[in-house]
Amino acid sequence: MSLVAQQRDVALTWVSRGLPVVPCSRTDKGAMVPGFGKDKTDEDVAKFSDPEQVSQWWSSGRFARAHVGLLTGRGGPTGRGLLVIDCDMVKPDTVLPERYAGAASGVDVLEAIAAAAGAEWPETYTVITPSGGVHLYFWQPPDGPLIGCATGDKPTAPHLGPLIDVRGIGGYVIAAGSYSAAQGVAYRKVAESPAQPQPIPGWLLALLRRPAPAAAPRPSVVRQLPTGDRAERYAIAVLTGEADKVSSAHAGDRWRALTAAAVRLGELAETAPRVLTEGAVTDALLSAAASAGMTEGEHRLRTIITSAWSKGLTGGFGGAAA
Repeated sequence: MSLVAQQRDVALTWVSRGLPVVPCSRTDKGAMVPGFGKDKTDEDVAKFSDPEQVSQWWSSGRFARAHVGLLTGRGGPTGRGLLVIDCDMVKPDTVLPERYAGAASGVDVLEAIAAAAGAEWPETYTVITPSGGVHLYFWQPPDGPLIGCATGDKPTAPHLGPLIDVRGIGGYVIAAGSYSAAQGVAYRKVAESPAQPQPIPGWLLALLRRPAPAAAPRPSVVRQLPTGDRAERYAIAVLTGEADKVSSAHAGDRWRALTAAAVRLGELAETAPRVLTEGAVTDALLSAAASAGMTEGEHRLRTIITSAWSKGLTGGFGGAAA
């Protein structure tokens, strides 16, 4: 069988299993056809599951010998698609965190993560890559949001660790059976692994969906000036008091407390311009908002504070007639 016919057969086999495919470069494995990102609809990505289109891609022209990319987070028995854990081999310039020192691949890292969770190695449909890496195929969880894509070791989900990539909605992996003369070896299923992808284990799903770490509280910027007149001492007391109100506000009252504090401090700004600067007020209230558990993002919080501060300047003492 020619390489063209072999690649076409691999692509059509995966499509017959209900999983969409995309032509990928034989050298860098980059997708050669766009339009399957996580924001795309089922209608947008329908062509990647169309046997006629797929057969045409792998029949002639620049796609004929392309790698077969398997779209993740699409299709499959439930329509939610695959979630693939991609364990890479260590490279000469790789610097690993101390807790993973000595790891030769993402497999070693994932074994350490499993051990830390008190879990066994996940048994599922497994593929060996030409470089010696490992792809673990799971079905996306049946409920909740689809798992997305992540690369390497970061504190946010779905990142897992160094030498590990996560391929979910909007991503792809090179399919088992695909071959490239540039690599000389096909991606191949591990014979003794299960014949089908398995549901993702609970311990692994918990890591892929773990909540974002709490933001570190900002250091307080409210301080007593070494020398200050009565107006400045009063301004410091008000700044401290308003920040305390925000940090201790209940969930349903945090936005009101934040905007009210910024307005009041804007109204007092002219009485103590060395103390109640826009920067000092903004930093104090951002710190208080973080302590209160407001997670809307610093940019949005800063915008709200600045807007309310400006209203205080123009509508309060600072904007009053002489």
